[in-house]
Amino acid sequence: MGVINRILLFIYTIAFAVLSLAIVVLCTGVIPIELVWNNFLYLYGRYETGVAAFVVFLVSIQLMGISFSSNKKMKYASEAILIHGDLGDVSVAVDAVKNLVDKTARAVRGIRDVKVRVLVEAAKGAIDTNVSAHLTVVIGQEINVTEISDQLQTAIKENVKNILGLETLTVTIAVDNITNVALQKQRVM
Repeated sequence: MGVINRILLFIYTIAFAVLSLAIVVLCTGVIPIELVWNNFLYLYGRYETGVAAFVVFLVSIQLMGISFSSNKKMKYASEAILIHGDLGDVSVAVDAVKNLVDKTARAVRGIRDVKVRVLVEAAKGAIDTNVSAHLTVVIGQEINVTEISDQLQTAIKENVKNILGLETLTVTIAVDNITNVALQKQRVM
């Protein structure tokens, strides 16, 4: 459920909580029914009341549609990659691909630090998925940028192809910094 739908649900819940509290107050007799009836007759003929009721109706339809819809396919496609094998389909988590790319990139000589973002684009009903890895790296001064990017792309594509069987991985590299100091690892206490 998205942020806008959550806000709508929150407002909707608060409105019905206030309405149910008002009904409880009316049933206990704290407020005379004649006063409420007089205010109801005032609101009855106004167009603002109709507009407010129509908005509540639209919110109700929206929330009802969300509650009956099934987003399993969209959620599944965004969290996993479906790989077609000879004996069946295999689902691989996007985090697993991200970790594989991260470990492969850190194993390349000259890479000081790497941040990986994996994007999966799957058209609805399509068999193939487009997987792309975007790397932001910090490299050392001892190596050429084009050489290290070629090594990195080759190593990642080969590793992903050998382990996962993905042939169509797009690797984009952005060099964030070039440093001559090796990054020190923090001590674990």
